[in-house]
Amino acid sequence: MIKSALQLLSAWSTWFRYPTLRSSRLRTVVLFYPYFMSIGLLLSSRGELSLIIALKSYVVMASIVIFVYTLNDVMDADMDKLSPNKSKRPIPSGLMTKRQGVLLGIVFGILGIALSLTISLLATALVLAFMGIGFCYSVPPIRLKRRFLMKETTLASLFIISILIGGAAVGRIPSSLFLPILFFTVSIMTVQPAFYDVQDVNEDRLDGCKTIAMILSQRRRLELATSGLLASMIITTFSYGYFGLNVICPILAVFGCLLFLRYIFPLLMKTEEYKGETIEKISKIGMIVAFIIPLGFMLGSL
Repeated sequence: MIKSALQLLSAWSTWFRYPTLRSSRLRTVVLFYPYFMSIGLLLSSRGELSLIIALKSYVVMASIVIFVYTLNDVMDADMDKLSPNKSKRPIPSGLMTKRQGVLLGIVFGILGIALSLTISLLATALVLAFMGIGFCYSVPPIRLKRRFLMKETTLASLFIISILIGGAAVGRIPSSLFLPILFFTVSIMTVQPAFYDVQDVNEDRLDGCKTIAMILSQRRRLELATSGLLASMIITTFSYGYFGLNVICPILAVFGCLLFLRYIFPLLMKTEEYKGETIEKISKIGMIVAFIIPLGFMLGSL
């Protein structure tokens, strides 16, 4: 019994550590979604935030992200075996079985729901919506990822709900949340296909998916990303005051977008396809931008 439990825990730990700490799911769980959830926390509380509520919200967010992404890994395991990068993940590589992956997701899914009930019913409803969208994205016969535009829309929806969960944890969802929601919806729908989805084109095609990255040429993808970033800058600059945010918000938002555009403009001048090294480089810049811009909204709320 004890040996089986230790084996299960050892298999679960690989999900957070492999293929490397940097490229494992740990970054998604502990950083990205909880970080975006913090926008809702701070904009709704205006900085006057209970530490207990913040900690509860963080655990809830991390738990439901584990549920959604383990489920996705289980459903995509056979296809991931064909990918040079994804084949090294725990389930495709055999470090964790599909059954162990499902069990990991269920345990943390239950934890997330149970803890959200101690926050508010609105938070619980949003948690269930997050988990429901994640379930529909990965599981047949619905499998939203195979439907046109749903890969991009699902990601945007999950980030939106993350922000709303932060607001619900505080007890209210103010109108000021509309600005970051609009900003990140536009950014994700336009930038994601150019530098992130394009890395999965071959796997998505084999899996029967149809994404923006698959149907647009390189130049059109770059033009779409440029348009989205410019639109996000303009919207934030001219509307931050209306939503009660201070000038730090547009400063960091514009700086982040310009930093990204600094690397996109040279690619627009080229006719040849950009290579994997270029995508990886710009993706790293995107991670920096993904930290800077939410920070602008959070500091802008103080």
